[in-house]
Amino acid sequence: MCQHKMLALASFIIATTHNVDVTDAAATQLGEKDMQPIIFPGPIEGDDLKYGTDDVPDECKDKTYCTIKPPDYPEEIFNKMFKGLKPVSQPSLVLDSILSNRQGDPDERDDCESEVKYEPLYKVRPKRDEPWRIAVQAPEENYVQRVRLETCTNPDAPCFNIFPQIPDITTFCKQKYNKWEVLVAKGENETEKIEVELPVCCSCHYKSAPIETRFGITNNITPIKKP
Repeated sequence: MCQHKMLALASFIIATTHNVDVTDAAATQLGEKDMQPIIFPGPIEGDDLKYGTDDVPDECKDKTYCTIKPPDYPEEIFNKMFKGLKPVSQPSLVLDSILSNRQGDPDERDDCESEVKYEPLYKVRPKRDEPWRIAVQAPEENYVQRVRLETCTNPDAPCFNIFPQIPDITTFCKQKYNKWEVLVAKGENETEKIEVELPVCCSCHYKSAPIETRFGITNNITPIKKP
């Protein structure tokens, strides 16, 4: 079920040899207050590091994230930025009431097939119609923002097929998203955290048939005229 899938994704998969601890939501909030923006080593020309460019592979164009490393990705700059720094608090899942209140049997199958990947983020944006931002990755200094991504293989497919079908109820698979805080480049020599909607689960939903359909009412019926 989606509850355990979504709770499982609440931990980033951090590639680090220093065993950096993943903080819980309260610790993350405390860490954010103490964390100052990171300054790049030396001036950087141009504004591409703030917004990146819209030149992304086709498979990324309709998404809020891109896990394909661009040829001009400034990894060397990020490695220098993190050189000698103590472990930096990692981005975190922004919990909401919908996520925290989910319930269900983890052993139940909802028949919503999905694909799960653990990929580093290279470009992100809060929403699909906003500019791309460059996500910070510094693998030589053990800072890699790698996230669990789960996407529906067949959105809108019927689900919970093991149960008898109810004529007035239609089931369908739906992609679910949640917000993550991701560290991105800002301006010429700083960083900041932004919230990004990422795919976290593929879950089964249902909708009821319109009341006209339930009672066999058609659109050809002439409405009663008021006196």
